Amino acid sequence: MKKDYKNDSKKLTEALGGKENIKKVFHCMTRLRFYLNDKSKIDKNSINSLSEVSGINWHNDQLQIIVGNDVNEMYRELIALGVPSDDNSSDNENNSKGILSKIVDSITGSMTPMIPALTAAGMIKVVLTLLTTFNLVESTSSSYQVINFIGDVAFYFMPFLIAANAAKVFRVNQALSLIIAGVFLHPNFTAMIASQDPISLFGLPITKFSYAYSVIPVILMVWIMSYIEKLVDKVTPRIFKLILNPTLIILISAPIALIVVGPLGGLIGDWLAVAIDFLSSKLGFIIVGILGATFPFIVMTGMHHALTPIGLNAIATGGADKLIFVSQVCSNIAQAGSSLAVAVKSKDKDMKQLASASGISALMGITEPALYGVTLKLKRPVIAASIAAGIGGIVGGILQVSLYIAQNSIMAIPAFIGEAGMGNLLAGIIMIIVSFVASFILTILFGFKDINPEEKKN
Repeated sequence: MKKDYKNDSKKLTEALGGKENIKKVFHCMTRLRFYLNDKSKIDKNSINSLSEVSGINWHNDQLQIIVGNDVNEMYRELIALGVPSDDNSSDNENNSKGILSKIVDSITGSMTPMIPALTAAGMIKVVLTLLTTFNLVESTSSSYQVINFIGDVAFYFMPFLIAANAAKVFRVNQALSLIIAGVFLHPNFTAMIASQDPISLFGLPITKFSYAYSVIPVILMVWIMSYIEKLVDKVTPRIFKLILNPTLIILISAPIALIVVGPLGGLIGDWLAVAIDFLSSKLGFIIVGILGATFPFIVMTGMHHALTPIGLNAIATGGADKLIFVSQVCSNIAQAGSSLAVAVKSKDKDMKQLASASGISALMGITEPALYGVTLKLKRPVIAASIAAGIGGIVGGILQVSLYIAQNSIMAIPAFIGEAGMGNLLAGIIMIIVSFVASFILTILFGFKDINPEEKKN
């Protein structure tokens, strides 16, 4: 049955109290996200009755409507109706956010856009590993060296990628942000770090710290630059702004970056890496299991985005993640197994169709349709999936499974290939199978009550 996105977008707008009640709409991969003027005008029953909608979730003052794979079509139709979008609305909603929400949004906004680049770089490393494993390329050959540095570019120059994204988040001139990233990575500075001689700037010592692969220093620095930029703009005469503003911003920002912020951010990044390594090596089978089991509920709060930078930092600094993305894989695969079990056992035609599509989507890392539309709605399946994810996480923790690429789906299988060898690939596959099979079987054993026609509207 073909969906009428235009008509359903109109119904959704009306159910939200009309265009005048919507401050702003934007979207992520699976959710339409709204800021509203008056929450009391929302008609939840009408929203849930739409075929595209899998569920509704509130995160602070933000209404999140889970629409899964239909999100782009629905968003386009809402914009065509004149609903205020992310690009043409004010920042009033940002001012109402708590400090923690602002920090999480800023970090994820700076890092999430570069995941495709890191995925591509990681996959190139996987290809290189396979080439050497099957003796198709010698590790001493120039071909190996060329492929190796191509795969290493995104990680080595990560500060540039982060600076470009952070400039948008903090509304700083992007070119100036990239210059600061260049200050961290300039070959002359890198050579000074490698030498035995101390480094100073007008008598002020500069800590020797390598910023290649680093994450936190450039985010902190671009954030500080947002204030420096405003301060400089206030004190410079209008007639000289074109020349003085960028010059003063760099002259003020660069020393702060090298003397204070860079070393501080580097230490924070190192501490995070040490903490993750400690938890994984000492309590890995427990921590991965707990995080995997609780991940569906973390998703419900929206705080799962706060974990992504930690996982990315682990990959960037240590080469692999053993906790964050590993637990996400267990949770997402478990949601898929549970949803597909519902598709098999349910006698409701609509639920069978929804559960089948949601299960496949969860296998690919998009779990909101499965979580909100199937497992959470039916109650027992979400418990089954949570237990299964915990079991899978414990298995992954005991086997010390490592992910060399940021992945959270069935596509993590090639991401298990890396320095740990093919044994890690086998361990990762075992972890995935355990998570899926356990969730499927537990969902069948726990059972569930099909939603009757009256409940479907609620």
